[in-house]
Amino acid sequence: MPEYAENLVLIPGLNNTKQTWDGVLEALPKSINAFPVDVPAIPNIDEIAKELLQDLPERFHLIGHSFGGFVALSILANAPERVSALSLVGTNAQADSEAGKELRKKAIARVEAGEYEEMVNASAHRTFHPDNLDNTKLQEIREQMLKDYGPERYIAHAKAIMEKPDRSSLLANTDIPYLFIASKDDVVVPLESTKAMLKDAPNAEFKTIEGTGHLAPLEQPEALAELLLPWLEK
Repeated sequence: MPEYAENLVLIPGLNNTKQTWDGVLEALPKSINAFPVDVPAIPNIDEIAKELLQDLPERFHLIGHSFGGFVALSILANAPERVSALSLVGTNAQADSEAGKELRKKAIARVEAGEYEEMVNASAHRTFHPDNLDNTKLQEIREQMLKDYGPERYIAHAKAIMEKPDRSSLLANTDIPYLFIASKDDVVVPLESTKAMLKDAPNAEFKTIEGTGHLAPLEQPEALAELLLPWLEK
């Protein structure tokens, strides 16, 4: 029997809470101490990382999805001695583009006008795989997460993304086991954007996952857990 990492910290993406990891954790070995977190409403990536680090174990495997990947990279930058291995799902290491910043400014304005849930619900066709748009269970989980996440957190996190630094050199200069996971049907963070991190971390493993859009932890939890198992072995 393989031995798995003692501690696993899991960070959700934008508009998601730690509930997004429930299905993944159900499929992973129960010997792993899991620490799924909710990301605090702080408008700065490094300050988010420092806040989370106060309550995390001394050493851990770390996985981040989408925006959670940006936070995970910041945790690695702020406390490299505490991160045993890093997995990034549907994310990238780049700074936000000028076009991205403009889109976020417009989104923040809509949220401040009281249109948070309307705005996010209108983008469901971009975040989910087409086959999952009519999955009642998944859509109910998503609705609950939106209510728990809320507009205040969205505004803070959108501002944090706009100011996040490029972490390419961090990947290049930190020698730990990396696992990058992407979906060919992800239109929010395209597969090539995630794969591009291999230029800075050529020894990283790169895996693809089928049947999911951007929300792999929610849409394909068992398949994602299966990809994580070899990376979780000590």
